[in-house]
Amino acid sequence: MQKPMEKDVSNKFSQLFFVLEDCDEELQRNKIFEMNEMMDEMNENELIHVLSNENYNKINKMFEEKKLTVESGIMLLKHMGYCNALKNIRFSQFERSLLCDKIVKMIVDEEMKKEGKSEKLLADLCECYLLLNVFSISKELLSIVVRCLLKVALNKEENEKTQKEVEVALLALSGISDNHIICNELYLNEIAEIIKYHQERHNLTRLAYQLA
Repeated sequence: MQKPMEKDVSNKFSQLFFVLEDCDEELQRNKIFEMNEMMDEMNENELIHVLSNENYNKINKMFEEKKLTVESGIMLLKHMGYCNALKNIRFSQFERSLLCDKIVKMIVDEEMKKEGKSEKLLADLCECYLLLNVFSISKELLSIVVRCLLKVALNKEENEKTQKEVEVALLALSGISDNHIICNELYLNEIAEIIKYHQERHNLTRLAYQLA
């Protein structure tokens, strides 16, 4: 049973979610920023309420009807996944949602592009996919996701934005199930390079060090 304060936060989040599709792009992004801030303050019970099949399918429907831009949708989904992973919530309905299928298709489509491929979009999609608790991944998709996110984690620019990007990529990679065998020599070399580089320069957050 939810406490009154929890209900209040959940209701406010739901109200913002409900009006997203009626907003222009700028107002939509402002409301998503507000929703993301609310998720930062939520406890586990409140987040479980947010991470619902109903919400995932609503986002998918807004994508399909062009009522939510991919950029805005990723801004929301990435933060949902980030909060989910930080609190280590193992209850997620994402994998059974229509949105999960759409994200997979978007990842594959972007990876297969001969021209105009966006590495940033691909990385964002891969992070959304892993951070929202996906336990069953094909070998082909896993190869795309791991290769893409290791590339992000190997970014050696020393600024706050890059630190955050590295942290999120490592957090996403750390959620891959132990059932998936990904540790071939190439990946091990890249992971060792990530750890060595950032240990020498002390330019990662504590969380990122732990994840590495």
